[in-house]
Amino acid sequence: MTVSIPEDLRAFGVTAKDFDEKMNLLSKSAGEEVDENEVFFSLFEDLAKKAINYQTLQMLYWNMALFKDKLGENSFVYQQKSHQSRLLDLQQNGQQKVKINSSSCCSSCSKMHSLVLPLHTALQNLPVPNPSCESTLYSANIWCNSIYLAAKDIEEESLKLPPVTESIPEPPALADGGGTVVRDSAAESEQPKVKHIEGYVMDWLFSILSISLGVGISLFSPLAGVFLVVWSIPFFPPLMLRWPRFLSFMKHSWERWSLLAIGSLLALLILLLSQLSAQKVRTANNNSPIPPYQVLMVEDQSSSTRTRLLVRIIAPEARTARERARVAMNAARQIHNSELSGAPDNPQYEYVSVILEASEKSTGQGYVLAQAEFAPDGRGRQGIMSDAQENQWKWKVQSSKVRVEPNDMNSLQASKETLETYLKQ
Repeated sequence: MTVSIPEDLRAFGVTAKDFDEKMNLLSKSAGEEVDENEVFFSLFEDLAKKAINYQTLQMLYWNMALFKDKLGENSFVYQQKSHQSRLLDLQQNGQQKVKINSSSCCSSCSKMHSLVLPLHTALQNLPVPNPSCESTLYSANIWCNSIYLAAKDIEEESLKLPPVTESIPEPPALADGGGTVVRDSAAESEQPKVKHIEGYVMDWLFSILSISLGVGISLFSPLAGVFLVVWSIPFFPPLMLRWPRFLSFMKHSWERWSLLAIGSLLALLILLLSQLSAQKVRTANNNSPIPPYQVLMVEDQSSSTRTRLLVRIIAPEARTARERARVAMNAARQIHNSELSGAPDNPQYEYVSVILEASEKSTGQGYVLAQAEFAPDGRGRQGIMSDAQENQWKWKVQSSKVRVEPNDMNSLQASKETLETYLKQ
């Protein structure tokens, strides 16, 4: 059976082979097969026994505390050992004083925030982690977020020191040869920390990229953009720390990134569906029925060089500029076709102009809602006399977007000279 080694162990070089060997050893000693979590924790303990510097030891005990807390077990002793290792590392590097930072912890710990105390006193009393802390992480057990920082020489020691912790474990010891800090070995011990930092940076990078993608998508589909932005918020590293409490199966970073990728794909799917929906709406609008019209007057305005026909119509149901333009164009095309002579290549009228009147009673008074001029031969109104390029066209359409009441003279008056170019080609 393949076992997934936790990231915290893999970062220290633990392999599946190490797991199998430890499983066999513990099972033989216990006389029965042991739980895999016992094996993982035993591997942590082996690494702690082999640690040759306090930085590595601090990280190992912190990971052991995390492991315990994820299992719902009390991890306070291992938090203490991690902080002891932190203090011993500072002491080994010549630090004399430390400062407590409790800015991200509970109200009980906030009483100790910014207190400065001698390092040897901190080791002796070990106020952090705080046994009265109210913060939690994965389980209901204490998880203190207070930490020790190196204090500057100019910072004065606090007069009122935090209380002594009653139960303090023995300070952890380094493996043989670990008493002296060797920089080459220390550089090797930094590798797990670097991996943790890289993972943390990747978490931030992916969450920020996802937010940015959501903002970009919102320009095309607000629904898809908002969905992706909201989906991305829980993936910010500070919020992801709380995930395992509710989603215990989310142990590895690749699982979280996969879930983030699923959200991105869903957002793209929403974008695609919204675009298809919008396309259908546009198609439906383009195929919408043209409002009916009524012919009021037909007048032959032909000249010696061009056969022309002027038609005035009304279409009460055409209320928008687009509808008015379409009904006028439709009328022009239908009337032209109805007036064809026996030879289609020789139409009876080479040019048809349709005027959409605002009211039947005000015909010819200039209250025009649309005008469509149709010259199928592409020579405009003037025909062969039209040499200028701007006078050569097949369609010249204007329409008005003003709302009118046919029986209201003030409303009709407002429609005068409101035609705007709708089409010219």
